[in-house]
Amino acid sequence: MSWSEICGHDFQKRFFQRVFQNQSQSHSYLFSGPEGVGKTTFAFEIARIFNCDRPTLDGSCGSCPNCRMINAGTHPDLFVLSPRENKIFVEDVRDFIFRLGLKRVFGKYRIGIVESTELFSKEEIQNCLLKTVEEPPEKSIIILLTSQVQVLLPTLLSRCQRINFQLMSPKVIKEFIQNKYNITEEKALDIAKQSLGRMRNAIELIEGNQPLIEKSFFFWDWILSENEIFSLGPWFTENKGKIIEIFSQLEWYLRDVIIYQIIGESSDQIQSYSGYKQRIVADSNRLSLELVSGIISAIEQLEKDLKSNLNYDNILLDFVLMLREELVSALRCRN
Repeated sequence: MSWSEICGHDFQKRFFQRVFQNQSQSHSYLFSGPEGVGKTTFAFEIARIFNCDRPTLDGSCGSCPNCRMINAGTHPDLFVLSPRENKIFVEDVRDFIFRLGLKRVFGKYRIGIVESTELFSKEEIQNCLLKTVEEPPEKSIIILLTSQVQVLLPTLLSRCQRINFQLMSPKVIKEFIQNKYNITEEKALDIAKQSLGRMRNAIELIEGNQPLIEKSFFFWDWILSENEIFSLGPWFTENKGKIIEIFSQLEWYLRDVIIYQIIGESSDQIQSYSGYKQRIVADSNRLSLELVSGIISAIEQLEKDLKSNLNYDNILLDFVLMLREELVSALRCRN
């Protein structure tokens, strides 16, 4: 793989090209930004570059033994801490720290990648990782990934070099997928607009899957309708493994609604996909700024509750009932 095989993020690519050229890497990085923009893909390329047998400024070779093992997920010096059941458990963090401290087996560096760091539900878990981030083992690099940097402890943030990732423009995504997937310009443009700046959404659309943003719209439309609340049960069960990401997408959408309410048509921060813009205009007209802000706060609290060990079904039921009541009351007053 090379940098050219990663969509967008040119500033971040140039930054790490300089880091690699000067061998001035930090021992700990924090990649922050919206879900689905490519933080994980970028982190794995960092792992390849620093272990590749034939690296260049264009990136890793993708074909040496180190690159092939990383691609296959079998490299003995790459450790990935991923959530289980929408949570990161303290015993998993301790195991991650232990393995990161072992002697290198094959690579030049041990690389530790922590996905969805925002799922650290307790300070105990963050403090468990803090000492390793402060004093990492020799020849090791730790990369933390998060879409909600505000939930991390200041002490943990201060020990990492933060790299911000942004939503990508439809033009950037369109040019990338047109070349990589050999699709027509018209189809590539349509997918790029529907992706809402997230490469993950674009890939799901290309592969015929339902993007998470569409799942969040399904939930939102259901809540705004008169459909029976309890019939959402099977949907929640089906999407249990992705429910926090789905609500995170809804939260980003509602933030765009607020931007539109404040700035209006002149805003250039909102994606131009027509169906998306139409939704925003409709919700801006029927929901007050105060109500939308309150819903965002409720979603943030829901995400915290879901990351704890509280009952999944009860948390969602309470949230859905509260949200339906608030929306019905607000819409009735407006009418």
